[in-house]
Amino acid sequence: MRTSFPLEKKMYGIDCDGHGTHCSGTVGSVSYGVAKATDIFGVRVLNCQGSGSWSDVIAGCDFVAGHSAELKVASLSIGGGVSQSVNDAIQRMIDSNVAVAVAAGNEDTDACNSSPASAPNALTVGATDDTDTRAYFSNYGSCVDIFAPGVAIMSTTLDGGRESWSGTSMATPHVAGVLALARVNSPGKNAMDIMNEVVTTADENLVADPVGSPNKFLYCP
Repeated sequence: MRTSFPLEKKMYGIDCDGHGTHCSGTVGSVSYGVAKATDIFGVRVLNCQGSGSWSDVIAGCDFVAGHSAELKVASLSIGGGVSQSVNDAIQRMIDSNVAVAVAAGNEDTDACNSSPASAPNALTVGATDDTDTRAYFSNYGSCVDIFAPGVAIMSTTLDGGRESWSGTSMATPHVAGVLALARVNSPGKNAMDIMNEVVTTADENLVADPVGSPNKFLYCP
């Protein structure tokens, strides 16, 4: 990550788990990034074991909303039980003109049963495998907006190397990267317009076994 904001002060915003580094590498790293020229700002809200509180997640969202002049896209590869407070925090980012992509979750169940996947106006991202089939673990349903690759995704690691990871966490930054490209290409459009553009330009009816999800597969221009 090029810059960071530490909500968990003891670690000074350093990624000690590796999850954020892998995800951000898919957004904008030189080797694996969708939007290679983008600036990445890390907002850490979880501990070294990858867990934390909704209050810290909400604080992170509100930080991004408060800095929307500089921060134009948010990628949240995170999930838990349904929380209206979390969904409201997602909406505050969008209302502040931040385009938001969130992970559908990895429980092979209805994405509407978790947050922030159930946030109405976020882009909720399911995962596919290398055959364009919904990944066996990916959540599904009407709360999913779009699918992206999420199995055996190669990206950056804490030690400067590379690893292959799987999850809707890996699918989400693909969408965030395309959102970043769209913001550069269409600077006059607001966040909702940009998110709608990514959905409407997606390839249709490519995903096998979408289980009630909109059959939309991310298109990267």
